[in-house]
This record gives sequence, structure tokens and C-alpha cells, in this order.
Amino acid sequence: MSNVLYPVGLIAGQRIARVNRVVSDEFEGGSVSTRRVWSAQNFKRRFTIEHAPLTRTELKYLEAFYAQRDGGYDAFWYRDNLARGGNASVRFSRALEVNAATPALFGVGVELDEVAPIRALPELAELIAAAGSTPLLWWDSNREIYFEHLGTATKDPAVFDAVAQANQPAWQGGTALSLGSILAQWQDFSLDGARWALTPGNVSGLTGAQPACTVFAIAKAGTISSKQVLFGVGAMGAGKSVGLAVSAANNWEPWIGGSETWGTALQSNAVNNTWRSFGLTWPSSSNVASFYVNAAAALTETETRAFTAGPATLGAAIDGTLKSTANLAHVLVWAAELTAAQVKAVHNLLGYQYGLATVA
Repeated sequence: MSNVLYPVGLIAGQRIARVNRVVSDEFEGGSVSTRRVWSAQNFKRRFTIEHAPLTRTELKYLEAFYAQRDGGYDAFWYRDNLARGGNASVRFSRALEVNAATPALFGVGVELDEVAPIRALPELAELIAAAGSTPLLWWDSNREIYFEHLGTATKDPAVFDAVAQANQPAWQGGTALSLGSILAQWQDFSLDGARWALTPGNVSGLTGAQPACTVFAIAKAGTISSKQVLFGVGAMGAGKSVGLAVSAANNWEPWIGGSETWGTALQSNAVNNTWRSFGLTWPSSSNVASFYVNAAAALTETETRAFTAGPATLGAAIDGTLKSTANLAHVLVWAAELTAAQVKAVHNLLGYQYGLATVA
């Protein structure tokens, strides 16, 4: 498969058909039994695309790309930005159809078929069912807009929030969005120690000094020698926030806004650059944090909380310090204490994308 991205971003319309394979057996009594050929919830997508009128230069660029793929022979990546459906490994399934509307503008129709069935991106309704409640925010790197037009990349100006789209984090220091593994099935937010994002307003839903709360993330990092905050919600100051950090001792740990020292609720990052899921829960009116790593039994520890409403950050502490060099794929926050079973269900719903084992 060629690791290249579809090269033209001017799309006027797109239709998507999700195709699966089911074998039906009809019995003499009139009943019908069905059997899956592919795994449950696995589909091949078919994209029918109508481009906005292309200039002659744009048309020639697309025709060259088609020729370089040898028509329907070679696969490439198409990112479903309109439906925020993530990457699809596809081939041309029919010849380019060019309509010469004028000597200078050309209409082009394209049909692409996914080369193998995959599990479609889990939707918010599935996440709510797994967790038992609606999250306050959900940052999913697979849903970020990213496309190329004649070799120039266009990216989302803010982190897309699948729940709170009116309060999305805008990129602050460093360069704009950088997605790790854009030429792969699954992406992540690639942080570089300068790039970080901040919501324009406070995150609503967490109230009181000790609110019931859960944060969840899938992340990996290289060896860390100074404290880094991957994300946080709330105010800066001891006990005033909730989030995830890696300590100067290279341990994953909760972050509650200050320079807290954790002795039990932590996970070594010694096997670095390894994807893990992290779940952190707090009951209402309690200082006891429960720390789940890959949905295993929680490590618990008490650290005083004095939560204060504030914004949310990705890649740094609330004030932009303690910037991160980690990779994050999903960030979620609930105004509820998820049970161990619910943390496990969220892990199983999302973790397959990053090679995490399903937990029974």
C-alpha cells in the first residue's frame, strides 16, 4: 500500500455506504438464519465523491495521482473529514469521470472502496452506553480534520470536541495541530513540548470543592525527566484541577493542579512509548483518587482536593507551563465517578485502536 493521502481537498458532496457481509440461510419452515462473514461491527466504506469545480491545474494533479496509483491497483489513504469518520485505506473503484463544464473548470466524480473491513469509529451514543453517563468533553484525534490540496495541508484550527463543540480548545504556543501517524489507520495528538491548546471558557459541569469526577485518556510518552502535564481541567493551584501527568521520576500519575507527590496511585513509564489507557476517578465529597491503568484494579490514594472551575488544556498545565512531549489519542472527562466496570467498558470501546488488549 502506498502511504500517501488523497491529494485534492475541494469536495462539494460525499456519500458513504457502509458495506458488510452476511450469509443468510433459509430453512424449510420459513425461518432465516444469518451469519457474519466479517467480525461484528466491521464494515467496508464506499465513498462517492463529487468535487467542486477544479481548475485545469487541479484536474491534472488528480489525474497524475490516479495514474500513479495505476487506477484501481494501488491503495492510499482518504480521510473522511466531512463526517469526521477518520482515515480509510481505499482504492479507486471506478475510473475518474471528468465533466468539462467550461474550458477552465472541470467537474470530477470519484468512487473509492475501502480495501478491508474495519470497526467504525465508536460514536458518542456507544460511549454513553459504556460509561453510563454523558462526558463533559471528548477529544478524539481520529476525528480531527486534516487534508491535503495539491501538497498543502489544512488542519482543524481548534481541537474538535465531540461533546462540547461550543467550547473547543484553540492551539496556543507552538505550531498548530500535528497528528501523529496521519498515514495510518489511527491517529494521535503529537505534542512537542511547545504545542498546547486551551478552551476559551471554563468547562461547566464540575461543581464544588470535591466533585464526583472521572478522567480517561489513552497515551504514551518517551522517558520523562521533568514533570509534564498531558491535560487538565480546572484552575491552577494545589488541588484545584483534575488531569493526567508524568512525573520527573518517569511515572504516570494523577494531576490535581499543583506539585503533588503520589506514592501509590502511579504507574512506571519505564517501558516507554507504550500505549496505555488511564482512568482516574474521584467520588463526591472525597479526596480518594482511584487510578486505573489498562482497566486493571485501581490503585487508590488520598490527596486533598479544592477543585475550582476553570478551562481545559491539552498538552500543558492550565497556565501553559509543564508542557508535554507525549502522544494522546483520546481525552475524556465526566462529572461522575465511573465504576470499575464502566472504566473497563470505555477501555474496551476505544483501546483496540492502539493495540490495547480487551479486558474481560
